[in-house]
Amino acid sequence: MTRKLQLIDCQNLVFSSLLAQDRIQRAQQFLGVNVVQRLLCFALYLLGVKRSAIGRALDIPAETAKSIIKAMSTDGLCALEDRRRSVSTFLPQTRPQAAPITLQQADERIVLDFGVEGRQLVIPRQNILQTRAVLLSMLNSSLLSNHQVAEVIGLTPTHTATLARLLENKDISSLIDKRQGQKSDYRVTPKVKAELVQQFVVDAIARGKVSSEVISAELKERCQMTVPARTVRHHLANIGLSAIKHTLPKLLAAAKKNSKT
Repeated sequence: MTRKLQLIDCQNLVFSSLLAQDRIQRAQQFLGVNVVQRLLCFALYLLGVKRSAIGRALDIPAETAKSIIKAMSTDGLCALEDRRRSVSTFLPQTRPQAAPITLQQADERIVLDFGVEGRQLVIPRQNILQTRAVLLSMLNSSLLSNHQVAEVIGLTPTHTATLARLLENKDISSLIDKRQGQKSDYRVTPKVKAELVQQFVVDAIARGKVSSEVISAELKERCQMTVPARTVRHHLANIGLSAIKHTLPKLLAAAKKNSKT
């Protein structure tokens, strides 16, 4: 509930010209001449003085007094300042919103851009454990989304979320796959890699989407090659194919269109 202020009867107040001069001069030193003038103008207006009389008392044109009163009534404290200022010194400053962190895959590197010039974190793509530890830590801190991290490390969003919880609860050792046969899965020959890339391209163009489980099944049926889905995911991410699975069909369609023209 707004408290109603009592009307001030200035007729019974004693004004000292010497005190007024001294106080105004001191106020002008730390507030500025224009700010003090606007304060006095608005104060006299609140006390019931006519606008024309305010102009005469402050030695300013009546229209200037009217403009000050109007600005104070509509803009509040901002009207006390020089309008040429880019930032208000009277109002509390709002904190600038931080630039979003972007996650990119470039050549043989994974690049974290913090939105500040010269502030990038670069991780070699072959450093799988380092990549997972850094990206999952940022996921746990809500600096990256589950989708962003999952796409780069080549895992499903569900698996990625599970690893993030393990990292938070059991430290980095939880990211090391201790299952037997993990090393042999990664021993993929150039021939297998070629078929993997070929199947990736076919699926991306024909089906419009790519799944490591589907590629694993297709390689087994078409080439009699046993390549576990987790190994397919690893190599797709390591080669950089995961980053182009959505853009490849569009790029091919554009190339076909241009070749017909």
